[in-house]
Amino acid sequence: MTVSHSSNLLLLLMISSLDWSSTPGSAFLIDQDLVTSSAPAEPHFIGCVSRDQATFRCWWSPGAFHNLSSPGALRMFYLKKESPSSEWKECPEYNHPNRECFFDTNHTAVWTPYCVQLRGQNNITYFNEEDCFTVENIVHPDPPMALNWTLLNVSPSGLSYDVIVSWDPPPTADVSMGWMRIEYEIQYRERNATTWEALEKQSHTQQTIYGLHTGKEYEVHIHTKMKGFVKFGEFSDSIFIKMAEIPHKDSAVPLTLVLTFGIVGILILIIMIIVSQQQR
Repeated sequence: MTVSHSSNLLLLLMISSLDWSSTPGSAFLIDQDLVTSSAPAEPHFIGCVSRDQATFRCWWSPGAFHNLSSPGALRMFYLKKESPSSEWKECPEYNHPNRECFFDTNHTAVWTPYCVQLRGQNNITYFNEEDCFTVENIVHPDPPMALNWTLLNVSPSGLSYDVIVSWDPPPTADVSMGWMRIEYEIQYRERNATTWEALEKQSHTQQTIYGLHTGKEYEVHIHTKMKGFVKFGEFSDSIFIKMAEIPHKDSAVPLTLVLTFGIVGILILIIMIIVSQQQR
C-alpha cells in the first residue's frame, strides 16, 4: 500500500464535511461536491452508485499521477466479502474512456460488503478503508417521470386554488415488484424565488398542493430516495403551474339575479293584467 498519511487525512476531512448518512457505504455515493472539491493527489475513487439496487458502477480518478491518466493505466479490483476465503477480483466490465467499471446482475448482491481498490503500474495498490460499501447503501434513485398537474378546486373568493400533482416512478426502479421501496419529496416555489417549500415525504405517486395564489406561476420538482435511507437522487425536470386571475364573483352574481328576478316580475305583472281584463 502506498497511500500517504496526508492524503488519508484530506480524504477523511472531505467525507466528514459532506451531508451523508453515517450508514456504512453511504459516503461512497458519487456526489458533485466530491467531484469539484480538492481531490486527493493519489489515484482515488470518485464514487460508486446503484440506480436500481440490481447493478452498480464505480468511477475513479488518477489524481495528480499524470502517468496513470491514459485509459487502462489503472485497473480496478473488488473484494466481495462472502466468506473469509474471498479473494480480490478484477472489474467485470470496463469503460476505459470514462474510467468506469460496471457490475451487472451476476456480480451484484445486496447485503454483502464490497471493497474496491486501484492498481497501477508494477501492481502498486491504492486503497482506503473508506472504499467499502454495501449495494443497498449506495442506491441513488433516478428522478420520477411524466410530472403533471390537475386542478382540484378554487376558493369561493377566486383568489386561491388547490392542485393534484401526479407522476410516474423512475423507470429504473422496480417498485411494482417491491424490489425497491422508494419515497418521494415534492418541492414547489413561486417562479424565480430563492427558497423551496417541501411537502411531507410519501410513497404514493400523487400529492396535493394547497393554497396556490391565482395569477402567480409556480415551479414544481420531485426527487426520490430509498425508504429508510437519507440520500436523495437528482431532481426531476420542473413543471410550471399557473392559473389566471378569476373575476370577482360578488359583482357578477347579483347582477344576474337582478336581471332574472326583473324578467320574472315583469312576466307576472303582464299575466296579472291579462287575468284582470278577462275577469272584467
